[in-house]
Amino acid sequence: MKHNRTFFAATGIPSLFLIFSVLCLAVLSLLTLGKSRDELQASNFAVQQTDLYYKTCEKATGTVTAIQKQLASDYNQVSDPDAYFSLAGQIPDEIDGLAYDSSANVISFSEALSDTQKLSVKLKVLYPSSDTEPFIEILQWKTDNTASWTPDTHQPVYKGAQS
Repeated sequence: MKHNRTFFAATGIPSLFLIFSVLCLAVLSLLTLGKSRDELQASNFAVQQTDLYYKTCEKATGTVTAIQKQLASDYNQVSDPDAYFSLAGQIPDEIDGLAYDSSANVISFSEALSDTQKLSVKLKVLYPSSDTEPFIEILQWKTDNTASWTPDTHQPVYKGAQS
């Protein structure tokens, strides 16, 4: 009779440890799979947002280049700073989406980044002493929120059976 008990202990306990370790490995592998899927989703979202940001910056850079070309043309047409700034004030008439503040000599515009964000750009128009100096100074190049975010503060609580 003692012989049968040692046989069960010799084969049963290692089998239980093996089953337990296989279950632990299966649970850990499922947790790892779930975590890696979440990280893949987050990295894909980050790539999309970064791509969208750089495409919007590319559009804004095109607008800035057009403004610089127009300012260079205006600089070569006149020799008086007042006439130059007067011509600079006409740039929003030629390029859509621009606003000009004549008191500060600032051109501003924005590019839509997404449904909830935009890229805001402000440029100070400069009167250079030669055509090799810059015509603008970038005052602002940033993303702004266009929608407000309201967090979900609702906490579902079990209130018992409703009769």
